[in-house]
Amino acid sequence: MRRSAVIQVLLLAATVPGLVVTRAFAQSQPELPAYAVLGIDSVRVGRGVRVQPGAVGATAGSVQLGPGAAVNGSVVADSVRVTRSSRVGRLFCRLVTGGAFGRGVLGGPTVGGAPIPGCRVLATPVVDPALLAPVATVPGGADLVIPAHTGSAPVGPGAFGAITIGRGALLQLAGGDYQTRAIRLAPGARLVCLEECRIGVAESVRLGRRAQLGAAQGLARASRARVDIAAGGSDPFAFRSGPKAVVAATIFAPTGTIMLGPAGDYRGAYIGRSVTLRPRVRVREDSAFLPPPRDR
Repeated sequence: MRRSAVIQVLLLAATVPGLVVTRAFAQSQPELPAYAVLGIDSVRVGRGVRVQPGAVGATAGSVQLGPGAAVNGSVVADSVRVTRSSRVGRLFCRLVTGGAFGRGVLGGPTVGGAPIPGCRVLATPVVDPALLAPVATVPGGADLVIPAHTGSAPVGPGAFGAITIGRGALLQLAGGDYQTRAIRLAPGARLVCLEECRIGVAESVRLGRRAQLGAAQGLARASRARVDIAAGGSDPFAFRSGPKAVVAATIFAPTGTIMLGPAGDYRGAYIGRSVTLRPRVRVREDSAFLPPPRDR
């Protein structure tokens, strides 16, 4: 790391009491594949949330970090609000605010309000808007229902009405492209992609308590599953999971709201118009979006 960069990081930490800025971060503003969480309008990171690895950002709004939240990568937004116990890798922003700011000293006398720390220069657009265009979905007519406490043989690619998985039941997808109107997982239900799969959802996805969705290889191969949500219909949430859910997939809902339930384990990438991480969530980036090719 260049000496000037180290100095700027130390100055940031010094001007925000209690805000810890780690040194394990990239030098430049991240691109889309590096984001674990990305909102268009806003991102709210709850108390005790851990995002490691991966960046957190908002393309046209703000990011708010709750008490004890830790983002080891970059936080990127026009406006970032922190708390006294927030931990971040690097800030790319225009303005940072929050409860970490207390009384400060300027030229000898004590004045109200410590100096606001500087952000790294925010490059705009944060992400190319063309990469965040909604994905069209054409669901089928017949519903796919897995009764409670049962399992299915692997289901091949196709178009369905609503996919409903009962309490403690298992739906296996063989891999490929799927289209559906909505997905509902009851508590303890599982939807598993045995091979790489991409699921288009016209309306919304709901996961009950301890439900699981994503790649069969689990949290080690989350990039092999992607769910594109058009967020049509009346549901206020494009994607919502209950407490202690497990998801290993990229959830892409650029026109909808994403809510990750408390104490859950999430790997992949979570992209929505607004994204909320409830308390004690853990997120690890393993995005289905590919990095741009390197020049040879």
